[in-house]
Amino acid sequence: MGDTLGWQSPAPPTGTSAWYERLAPLSTDRWHVRCWMHDRHPDGEVIVSPGDHSGDFLLWDTDVDAQDRPVLSISPAVRTGSPEVWFVELHGEDAHGPAVTLVAFDTPHLPPGTVVTDPVFFHMPVRSEQQVAAVRWWRNDAVVDQVYVSPDMRRSHLATHVIYAASAFHQLHGWPGRLHSDGRRTMLGEALVAEFRHPGRIAPLEKLLTPMDPPADA
Repeated sequence: MGDTLGWQSPAPPTGTSAWYERLAPLSTDRWHVRCWMHDRHPDGEVIVSPGDHSGDFLLWDTDVDAQDRPVLSISPAVRTGSPEVWFVELHGEDAHGPAVTLVAFDTPHLPPGTVVTDPVFFHMPVRSEQQVAAVRWWRNDAVVDQVYVSPDMRRSHLATHVIYAASAFHQLHGWPGRLHSDGRRTMLGEALVAEFRHPGRIAPLEKLLTPMDPPADA
């Protein structure tokens, strides 16, 4: 899918607005959406008919495949060095409301960007321990709760890759808001947002969280 999208390079400067174009409705209340970067629309705005895309940078595209599975395609210009990954979607709920998690795998069992449900994953010859990254966020207010990247995959832009995948998955479902940080982060999360292209979506650090990594002697 991504090879036909006409990806551009390099990406626009940090702080350039990123907004969402809804191209067409899909099954089960989902949307074919593309995210573009250009300051002619406010950051995070949903656009139905944006017109000419001359000068716009395509950040990501989300659609469904022939099996009606979501496919999340992220611009190579913002994930240079990141492995090609596919995802398992998980759903839960806590005191903050409904939570969504995308768990990333870099095995060859599915095309890159494909998202499958947990019941489908259960029957695949892949172990949960093979995950290379994960991102969790609250669906109703679009706040990112946790981002994890396996130690051997850090500094590969995989965290950026999965965050944009989460943003695409959020907009695919038409859920409210734009993914952002509420100021609660680990030290690794703080290092990640320092390099994020959308500083307007990052609240100042208010609470330093415990790292997600297990203890070394676990």
